[in-house]
Amino acid sequence: MNLRALLFDCDGVLAETERDGHRVAYNRAMKSLGIDAQWQADEYGELVLISGGKERLKYYFEKDRAKFPDDKFGTELIQKIYVEKTAIFKEMVNRGDMPPRPGIARIVEEAHGAGILLFVCSTSHRESVEALLKKNYGEQVFSWFTELFCGDVVAKKKPAPDIYLLAKNKYGLDPACCCVIEDSRNGLLAAKAAGMRCLITKSYYTRHEDFSEADGVASSLGDPGGEEALICGGRLRKDLTYISLEDIRGF
Repeated sequence: MNLRALLFDCDGVLAETERDGHRVAYNRAMKSLGIDAQWQADEYGELVLISGGKERLKYYFEKDRAKFPDDKFGTELIQKIYVEKTAIFKEMVNRGDMPPRPGIARIVEEAHGAGILLFVCSTSHRESVEALLKKNYGEQVFSWFTELFCGDVVAKKKPAPDIYLLAKNKYGLDPACCCVIEDSRNGLLAAKAAGMRCLITKSYYTRHEDFSEADGVASSLGDPGGEEALICGGRLRKDLTYISLEDIRGF
């Protein structure tokens, strides 16, 4: 493919953030607001199937209206939880609790050097994404990203393609020249519905999902001399130990 743009999801792609990041931050936020709810790791595995933090909270509260009545656990409280959770998550990021996933820094540098546009397209709050990029990759790398599309920038979240279509339309991108790096089936479906190629790097909560439509599937991007990528499917060569920009161009 004539690769012109790389579009990254954030959570599970740039860093393994869900189990020991967002989940913990939600728990601390709810505790600080006096809410009797603490999400266990397995329980959160169900919740991450819902795109968007506020949507996730709404789903959770609606499951048990006897305990979480609508007149109290509505939009206003959900927003308070979300704001508090975002602040806690940023503190965790700035402490270095969310290290980068293998290969991200390398592939971003390769793409920037080749003049390929870089985007993040995530349901996470912009402040969380920006903090993660700056802490893990530095101010210079952060400046290489053309734009971050985050949070509620679109009404319909993944698996709807809207966030990827927004990037396409705003920058006049040809979908056939774009590759999305995702970690979830929702993200894969969004990318494919936008007409883009999609490379999956599996994360903790998504490792057993169906990625049969992906152009490539791996445990991570891997790094030469570092953690090796395990190739799991798609059009990637099975003997690869890391994924390069040229491998992505081969989609």
